[in-house]
Amino acid sequence: MTDEELARAVREAVANLNGTLALAARQSLAVHLRTTSHQTAHGVEQIVVEAKILKQL
Repeated sequence: MTDEELARAVREAVANLNGTLALAARQSLAVHLRTTSHQTAHGVEQIVVEAKILKQL
């Protein structure tokens, strides 16, 4: 995968996440994201996103 392809994949993933969060907001869902990073055995940083979803009253 080239740098350009990787950058495009990241942009698409972020756009998809933003669209999904907007959809959740329209359905009165509150989404709290927590990110952590871990280093894999090969020394590559991996970002983990955990979502907590709450129904707004």
